[in-house]
Amino acid sequence: MESIIGQIGGFLEKFGVHLDDPLVYSVYDEVLLGLQELGLSVKEAKILVYLIIRKQSTAADVSRYNDIGRTETYNHITNLMSKGIVFSNFDRPQKYYALPLDKAIDHLIEARRGTLQRLSESKTEYCKMLERVSHSLTMPAVEEKNSYQILSGKNALISTVKRVILDAKKELVLLLNDKTFTDLYHAGIIDDAIGLAKKGVTVRVQTSCKNVGEYVSKNPGNLTICAGMEEKLVNFVLVDNKDIVAMLLGKSEKTKLHGFYTNNLPIISVFRTFFENTK
Repeated sequence: MESIIGQIGGFLEKFGVHLDDPLVYSVYDEVLLGLQELGLSVKEAKILVYLIIRKQSTAADVSRYNDIGRTETYNHITNLMSKGIVFSNFDRPQKYYALPLDKAIDHLIEARRGTLQRLSESKTEYCKMLERVSHSLTMPAVEEKNSYQILSGKNALISTVKRVILDAKKELVLLLNDKTFTDLYHAGIIDDAIGLAKKGVTVRVQTSCKNVGEYVSKNPGNLTICAGMEEKLVNFVLVDNKDIVAMLLGKSEKTKLHGFYTNNLPIISVFRTFFENTK
């Protein structure tokens, strides 16, 4: 039985990659990760890619070549069909096929956009509903303690940064590599920082980005940017010396970002000292 990697030669050649190329596995894994970010499970992503490669297949072959149980395979195929990206014909045994990868991605993006829009429109009502439930219950007060979050992926890290900096009242400190600086700029976070500086918050930035002027045209008085530092394996955003989001960077741009949030003051003190001693 030929392995799944052995069957994706033609698919990968579209990306200029051949089976003897060491990038084979990384390209395959990157496609799977991208599909997972659009809401598919690992196994659903594998089945979708398999069907795209094979053009059409029975559930038995999908199960066999992807090492997924037969019943579980049917469940995943049913889910993919309900999402509108996999089809079944009327043959016996039934065969399944999928949208081409570009159309499948477009379809999943559009579906996710619609879901996010509906959630955004319902957010206020959901909050009111939960508030009514909360007020109807008598719960003991929760003592505020040190806390942390382990974050995985650029989207989770950027969303957390965007959330915590909006609470800045006195000072915002950022230590950013070139790529992190540009990522935060495109996410609107650098503009948010400039907006905070205009409101009187002290904003201090150290970055290895040498063309800061392309991103920050007007510098409000409370904004200080020191460009040209050496690249660091850890970047972070520190808010009012009480909340920090740290980003642990890999040596390759394709490495998935990881990081953490905490309000633990001893940990924050270490990063603060690191910032003050960085050149």
